[in-house]
Amino acid sequence: MKSASQRSLIALLIIAFGTSSLLYFGALKPEILPGWFSIPLVSNAFVDAKLKYQIVTIGVAFIVLALVYALNSRNAKRFYKIGDLNAPAGPIKWLDIKSTDRWGKVGGMFALIVSLATGAFIYFNVARGQSLEAENIRYLPFVLILAAMNAFTEEAITRLSVVTALDGQVSRPIIYVISALIFGIPHYFGMPGGILGSLMAGFLGWLLAKSIAETEGMFWAWFIHFLQDLIIFAGMFLATL
Repeated sequence: MKSASQRSLIALLIIAFGTSSLLYFGALKPEILPGWFSIPLVSNAFVDAKLKYQIVTIGVAFIVLALVYALNSRNAKRFYKIGDLNAPAGPIKWLDIKSTDRWGKVGGMFALIVSLATGAFIYFNVARGQSLEAENIRYLPFVLILAAMNAFTEEAITRLSVVTALDGQVSRPIIYVISALIFGIPHYFGMPGGILGSLMAGFLGWLLAKSIAETEGMFWAWFIHFLQDLIIFAGMFLATL
């Protein structure tokens, strides 16, 4: 039987593979995809491509979650849930999070602050001066669908699985940093991208890993991430449709 540290290492390799697959599937060109990918789910090519990407990668997320569960079922039973939305928050002086604060306050506060920062970035770098054509308004519900799916997929692979695999093996501050790196580095090539986008994503990865560990659940991590993806996909729709 493998030791706990060996199982954690295997889980990290699985998480790294899952994270890499997000970049891989995101970079694939339509002409080299399997034949069934050519069957349109919706008539708009941009929305169709995004929806197919989300369907494939959410499948990857469930595979990663299942494998990590098999490797550490005890931690999975603790963290694979909504969690305590008002659990005590560990104090962080430089973020003004006090020992008396709880995630009901901290989660709501950072949902607003991070969303404002993401909104400003997307507006000035993507959406400013753009408008949505009348015939494409019917695709706006897909913003909600894609944001919800993407937030779940990325949280499952780069956050929930990381906390589940490593809690009890290394200190929590190290877990938060590992999650920040796993999430932040690939975002250099994503949206928001570049160094600033990577740093923003890294901070978000750190904060949301902390939320999962302290609330023993995924709600705040998914919800805050969902809001950011909602803003990002809305900006992408404005710039593309």
